[in-house]
Amino acid sequence: MNLIINKYFLTNALCLLVTLLPIAILSGSLVINIFHILISIFFLIEIYKEKKFNFFNNYFFYLLLFLWISFLINLIFSSNPETSLPRSIGFIRFILLIFAIKYIFIYENEKYNKFILTGWLIVFIVVTLDLLFEFSFGKNTLGFESYIPGRLASFLNDELKIGGYYLGFGLISIATLYNFSEKKSYLIPIFILIFLIVSFLIGERSNFIKLLTIVFLFTIFIYKRKLLNYFIISISLILILYGFVLKNENLKYRYYKQINYSKISESLYFQHYKSALSVYKENPYFGVGIKNFRNEIVKEKYKNKESWNNRHIISTHPHQINLEILTETGLFGFLCYLIFFILSFLKTTKIYFKNKNKFLLSSLLFCLIYLNPILPSGSFFTTYSATIFWINFALMITFIKNTKI
Repeated sequence: MNLIINKYFLTNALCLLVTLLPIAILSGSLVINIFHILISIFFLIEIYKEKKFNFFNNYFFYLLLFLWISFLINLIFSSNPETSLPRSIGFIRFILLIFAIKYIFIYENEKYNKFILTGWLIVFIVVTLDLLFEFSFGKNTLGFESYIPGRLASFLNDELKIGGYYLGFGLISIATLYNFSEKKSYLIPIFILIFLIVSFLIGERSNFIKLLTIVFLFTIFIYKRKLLNYFIISISLILILYGFVLKNENLKYRYYKQINYSKISESLYFQHYKSALSVYKENPYFGVGIKNFRNEIVKEKYKNKESWNNRHIISTHPHQINLEILTETGLFGFLCYLIFFILSFLKTTKIYFKNKNKFLLSSLLFCLIYLNPILPSGSFFTTYSATIFWINFALMITFIKNTKI
């Protein structure tokens, strides 16, 4: 018992769990959820032991409570409350994760911060090398092989979503490298170039475009007085990617032949968008309830819609966060969602232009591009995608202060 309540043990356990989060994400939903539970328990015990209850007296905590309450209200109007209940109530785990990360970065020794960010960087570099190995030899270092030509799987095996992971930790890794190698900043463009090339090779177009966009914006802010570096990165990237497309038929298909109007209008994601709008029109005010899109879209009334296509329409979610919120929580939930993020981004953006913190910039850019209303995305509520998003959100609200690294 004394071991459990010992501050040294609690702090180190919390730090280690946060450091290992990227590995947990690669290990699947079960492991991620175990980490959520453990982090929440250790964090709450730490808060209780140290009597730091005022830690929750925070602008962003109240905003998160507002968002969570909107999800709980949605339960009343859900077409299937039993399906919605776990994710509506379970959203509290992300709030606790956010503030556990914020707590360890703000209140503990800066050595913990370096340890966590270095750990994340090492895992990201290992994933990068694994992806390059898979592209070169057809299988990753564990023998996993993608079942779709032109896509890479890495450690996620048959779940082809490593691009979301790469996007989620890409800019954090660049900011970490910049922070640790500021005296050798000439190395940063090389790493940026490598990370963008690997993101391209993964074969997930949407995530590559997102990473390219936020890296583009990040380098403008960081290298605004070093335009030559930026120019070299841009030209090198264009030439290298063009070479890959010319020499690899699978990449040529995914990035060139598949991107035209007829292909887009017939694509899986376009059909998901159309089906989501059909569901929204039938349930405009409060939606069908969280996690109920999958149950709603198979109903007979949608089969008469022009957008219905048995091959494309059946999906667990619309594959676009804004449409997911709109269809599952309706106008009420969508307005609460907009209020939450607009207020969050206005405050953090204003603070960035004062403190110029690179970690704040990287996480802010990620959150902004992740919530874009056009490109496909993972679900807002699933364990994998949501954990990656809220880790970045946690860093965003942590580095509004000049936290030492």
